[in-house]
Amino acid sequence: MEIAREVDKSKNNNIKVLVFDEPTAVLTESEAGNLLKILKQLTHKGISILFISHRLDEVLQVSDRVVVLRDGEKIAEKNQSETNIIEIAELMVGRKLKRLEVITELKPQIEDSTILKINNLKVSMPGEYVNGINLEIKKGEIFGLGGLAGHGKVGIANGIAGLYSSSGEVWFQDKPLQLNNPYAFLNTGLAFLSEDRRGVGLLLNEPINFNICLTSFYIKGRFTKNLLGMKILNQSELNDYSKKIISDLDIRCLGPHQFVRALSGGNQQKVCIARALTMEPKLLFVSEPTRGVDVGAKQKILEVLVNLNRRLGMTIVFTSSELLELRSISDRIGIVHHGQIADILPPDAPDVKFGLAMSGIKGAVQ
Repeated sequence: MEIAREVDKSKNNNIKVLVFDEPTAVLTESEAGNLLKILKQLTHKGISILFISHRLDEVLQVSDRVVVLRDGEKIAEKNQSETNIIEIAELMVGRKLKRLEVITELKPQIEDSTILKINNLKVSMPGEYVNGINLEIKKGEIFGLGGLAGHGKVGIANGIAGLYSSSGEVWFQDKPLQLNNPYAFLNTGLAFLSEDRRGVGLLLNEPINFNICLTSFYIKGRFTKNLLGMKILNQSELNDYSKKIISDLDIRCLGPHQFVRALSGGNQQKVCIARALTMEPKLLFVSEPTRGVDVGAKQKILEVLVNLNRRLGMTIVFTSSELLELRSISDRIGIVHHGQIADILPPDAPDVKFGLAMSGIKGAVQ
């Protein structure tokens, strides 16, 4: 209805420019084709069209000139007749990205066995709708999840963790996982670092040690002692543990009793990691762990994740909007497009393959 309303406005002679932002995202293939034909007809009547889309085939079909944006900046401008889908995909991704040099002498210990199997997962997360994910994660790997914003990559972990309504089938270590049940998720040997560390991951007005122990205290009964037949928090044990993990993760703070609100974004994220590690998970979901932190903290957080994988054998499913990060530490990378896995690529795959996968095109480059 919104598209029809805007097209109808074009009948008014005062309309000179129409802006369409992802207009075909909710249309069927035939409907999208009809819309593109209408847009071309409007240009013949002297109306300028600004057509914003990640669907590269549609961009080339309808445009006279193509402008590529990356990280909020104009990267290139090409005449439609002088470019192609491969070149645009390369421009989207940018220069060849190098893997991060992580401080560890250990190699990945990836096994042939599947630790997590996902079949037809659907998640109703606003802005991140997941529409039928099928995926197998190998034991001991770091599996990256990437893709354009709003295409569902963030919704996968949130759905499996029970934070949003989901359906489908998920098996962890060959046993079915009960969906829509955060307690079952945490009690099965899984943990999740949310992309919303301040809103979901932390209690900002509580001290570091309480944030670290909270989940394991309630789910696993850790850091407790008996007092008159009741289980209460063992402050001495908690403080000893907190001091050790603060040192291990290099959390810059005044001590375990400092309120989390007073920490920098990078150190807050390390507290989130500490809480997850306290659950001793076999598989860790990590969503946008470096969002909003400085470059130095990013490096440290990524190194922590790699060392968890290499030293403890922890399987990690790592979701990020930063392709550089994904290619730096992942063993395989799944690109999510319109709520589904568009392609699974090795980190050293050509840039153009990542760009095409983000546009929903698979296998166009050999």
